[in-house]
Amino acid sequence: MKNYLAILLFSIIASVSFGQTNYQDVVYLKNGSIIRGLIIEQVPNASIKIETADRNVFVFQMGEIEKITKEAMEGKRADRFSDSDKRKGYIGLSLGVSVPVGSFADNSDGMANAGTHLNLVNFGYLFSENFGIAGFWFGAANPLDVPGYDPWSYGGIMAGPLLSFPQSQKVEWDFRPMIGYAATTLPDVGYGIEQDMSLALNLGALVRLNVGRKIALSLSADYFYTKPEFVDYGFEQSIGTVSFGFGAAYRLK
Repeated sequence: MKNYLAILLFSIIASVSFGQTNYQDVVYLKNGSIIRGLIIEQVPNASIKIETADRNVFVFQMGEIEKITKEAMEGKRADRFSDSDKRKGYIGLSLGVSVPVGSFADNSDGMANAGTHLNLVNFGYLFSENFGIAGFWFGAANPLDVPGYDPWSYGGIMAGPLLSFPQSQKVEWDFRPMIGYAATTLPDVGYGIEQDMSLALNLGALVRLNVGRKIALSLSADYFYTKPEFVDYGFEQSIGTVSFGFGAAYRLK
């Protein structure tokens, strides 16, 4: 099941990224001027309206135009955002599905089914174009593969380095290896509940889609692992999950 979900997430991310164009409209005027941007309105055989990268809008009659082409963008022209739109970070939230893996999903061990994963705070900040810090405050729950019992529930705080690789000012890829602590609640199977704090690891990838100067959407995939020890019950439980999430964030200046 996790393989199908991974393929699905990759397909979604690839489709979104592939949809980001690297071409622009170029209008050659009969007076020798060249205007580059995006044609936002066209009246057949009458006129066109074109918006440039700095958000100026021009209207030309077809009689003024020698030709219209699409050409590959160069350098910073590939982005419709100006330098003033660049942001160094984000803070938001995300929600997704948590898929148990390994012994956590084993019917003779953790007996966990797919559940939910919520990042109440999803944070990242870049000190340079490619390096910064990331963190999140999260909660998750995975129901047992046994009807009538409470789910596994756990949550905590994770932090670590942020490695960012901008594809454009609209699309940014982030990788975030993190470490932190998680508080896990053992389901009550007839002997009461028990909680434990344990060291946790998270390896994640995130693609941010900057849909505006201050708003971004995100798609994420994360591997999470922790191993709490339940003293009263006398055992340790490996908790491993792969989570896929969708979120929204405010872009920090």
